[in-house]
Amino acid sequence: MIADALKGKTILITGSTGFLGKSIVEKCLRSIPDIALINLAIRSSARRPAADRLEREVLSSPAFKRLKEELGEERFAALAAEKLAVIEIDLGREGLGLNEAAQDQIRACDIVIHSAAAVEFDNPADLSAQTNLLGAARLVGALTASGARPHLVHISTAFVGGMLRGIVREEPPLDAGLNWRHEAEVLSNLRGPVEEESRRPEILNKLRAEARSRMGPAGTPAMARTTERLRQRWVKDRLVERGRTHAHAMGFTDIYSFTKAMAENAVVELHGDIPLSIVRPSIIESALAEPFPGWLEGFRMADPRRLCRQHRAGRGRQPTPRRQAADLSRRVGDAQPAAPAASPRGD
Repeated sequence: MIADALKGKTILITGSTGFLGKSIVEKCLRSIPDIALINLAIRSSARRPAADRLEREVLSSPAFKRLKEELGEERFAALAAEKLAVIEIDLGREGLGLNEAAQDQIRACDIVIHSAAAVEFDNPADLSAQTNLLGAARLVGALTASGARPHLVHISTAFVGGMLRGIVREEPPLDAGLNWRHEAEVLSNLRGPVEEESRRPEILNKLRAEARSRMGPAGTPAMARTTERLRQRWVKDRLVERGRTHAHAMGFTDIYSFTKAMAENAVVELHGDIPLSIVRPSIIESALAEPFPGWLEGFRMADPRRLCRQHRAGRGRQPTPRRQAADLSRRVGDAQPAAPAASPRGD
């Protein structure tokens, strides 16, 4: 049914270098043979152009192991060359940094799946705001400005309800009574004062002392580099803490769910006549079967720190038997890649 609906369609996927994005790309390549084209929004880095990032960070992933084994390396390479294309998109820039050719590519898209996000719960406040909130707003703005009218599938999270209690209706967005523009400005402007504070003499003296204790009798350049790394870590730690504090004050457990909730408000306000679906997956863990059993990249929700906190909160008892909990997590992981592709059939 989904394969039939997407026959001949051109789609754009953001976040294709991430865990969920790779799952969506792999699923589309393997299960939708008649899809016309899959555009991947990839930004060139200082060291690698976008095309190289496609090869190194997407197609070399173990996520494509099954497909390569089924087709063979040569046929897989031919399939990727036929079905995949790169659009250089920078979600950190107004207008996404699109050139005329990229705008033409976007106008040709029938569906845009926006899965790019800073998914860690303890990211710096400004990074979360720029990526999760303003990145989504910029994407909708760029689609509107280009004249494109694809069906936009916005990947959100089940935790946009924050610390609401009782019945929480599935109605986008869950209005927290907050202005997303104001919140984006507040979070984005936190870095300046923290950077300034990190350069105060008393802070720098402490950081130099720490660098000296680590480096011993190292030369001045090495000492300066270590001090700068410590200063950057000091800044990051405080931006993480201030983001967490702000999210708590707004009724959310962490900066990730807060900025994703604000992103929902943004896309609902801005999408205009662009068809919009919002997908709210819960915790995504390792795969049960697809692309292969146990596939996982990076730390997910059930990382050791969170398991330790759950263990302490339960006084040494796991609230769910470990085998059942792991099986449920894997089943959720398998279900996610199909959901965004199904969304354009109806909101």
